[in-house]
Amino acid sequence: MRQIHFISGLPRSGSTLLAGILRQNPRFHAEMSGPVGGVLLQAFRSMGGGNEFAGAISDAQKRRMLHGLVSGYYEEYPEAEVLFDTNRVWCLQ
Repeated sequence: MRQIHFISGLPRSGSTLLAGILRQNPRFHAEMSGPVGGVLLQAFRSMGGGNEFAGAISDAQKRRMLHGLVSGYYEEYPEAEVLFDTNRVWCLQ
């Protein structure tokens, strides 16, 4: 599996600038503000205690499903050796 790094920062902290600089390297793919964080957060919440089926999903299954969301999204960038995803949601949990 390729390396994926998650970048998070407060507004005006320079995370967007950092992603722009990283994108200059053809080996890297850097999202300015990717959708993966929001999608993962919603999936994680839907597998939590508030869901009537939460007891039917094991921790290993949750891990595989979340991993599948990330890897499925980044299959669109097969040329990138290292992936960077910038989103403020990475600091939430």
